[in-house]
Amino acid sequence: MKRGNRHISILAAAALALACALPARGVAQGVAQGAKSTATTPAITAGDLRTRLYLIADDSMRGRLAGSVGDSLATAYIASEFARVGLVAAGEGGGWFQTVHFREGGREPAIPARNVIGVLRGSDPVLQNEYVVISAHNDHVGVARRAVDHDSLRVTNFAAAMRKRGASASVAQAWATHALDSLRAMRPPRADSIFNGADDDGSGTVALLEIAEAMAASPNKPKRSILFISHTAEEEGLYGSAWFTDHPTVPRDSLVAELDMDMIGRGSPADVAGGGPTYLELIGTRRLSTELGNVAEKVDAAQPIPFKFNYAFDAPGDREQYYCRADHYSYARFGIPSINFSRGDHPDYHQVTDEPQYIDYDALTRVAIYVHDLALALANLDHRVVVDHAKQKDPHAECVQ
Repeated sequence: MKRGNRHISILAAAALALACALPARGVAQGVAQGAKSTATTPAITAGDLRTRLYLIADDSMRGRLAGSVGDSLATAYIASEFARVGLVAAGEGGGWFQTVHFREGGREPAIPARNVIGVLRGSDPVLQNEYVVISAHNDHVGVARRAVDHDSLRVTNFAAAMRKRGASASVAQAWATHALDSLRAMRPPRADSIFNGADDDGSGTVALLEIAEAMAASPNKPKRSILFISHTAEEEGLYGSAWFTDHPTVPRDSLVAELDMDMIGRGSPADVAGGGPTYLELIGTRRLSTELGNVAEKVDAAQPIPFKFNYAFDAPGDREQYYCRADHYSYARFGIPSINFSRGDHPDYHQVTDEPQYIDYDALTRVAIYVHDLALALANLDHRVVVDHAKQKDPHAECVQ
């Protein structure tokens, strides 16, 4: 019985992976619609997220490497959207940007890497001087030195993931052969060298923009201010978030909590073990504040379809070291309660195959709405989120998972 169930689960994973590899008619229609209009609405919708992501993860952005023309284009778009929806600039010198200084290969990028920072002013005359931060990172890893065949790479990576999750070599190979034959019947090989970063972290970026638009359009503003930050250079080593928290454009002690979104657009059973529509990973939730974790769970319970949180990667000593690998840590090191939200790893992680047609826009919408609601709950508390765990003594010491 156990062996039979395992075989069924492998075949189910294969079928799901094949479905992910083949473009759906609805996605193709969405691409066509997105090409006609880039307008969005105040509501957080799957259509708006798709429209935004096809811009952020377009080939013209050239993989959004921090300190490149592509990421400069992306940050210009983010700033223009912050301005359009009605945020107030909160970067350096009253502008939208904050230049982030870091060195790669012994020198700084020729084009300045920059955070984008905007604020929605709170309605309470006293509490508006405190901030709940919502963040995502705008950069990715650029362009590969050599082009590869997109479909072959995607099939190979999914077959490898099947093996990792228990499929035999023969089952994985049979699936790969069938999948690639099916794709070849649809289209010729497609050379691809651009790391589009649709999920990493295009998904978090477009959610950030949608949340900003929804909050700014609402007649009921939160008591505390909401600080929207699009960090750069996360992929280089959390440089953007570290730079902001080392050189904040608002008083550091006014930051009451931080919510960071990174890779929130996938999470299917074919992508991650235990995945599905309600899968969501949380990192750092109760490291500093028990209350932050309690509020996060209370807000989730009130959602139409609550998430099932996976806290496994937050465990001290976990080998993946996710607690130290996401932008939320730059805030936590200063004792600011923070959470990183993710729908998990997948075979397209840091591959040229991380493209917008493979995103689950319905799930992405629900994550964005949940983070929106959680930020409002924190901003409207009659007290600051209680910090009841000790922060690390030296914020510049090496991170410990």
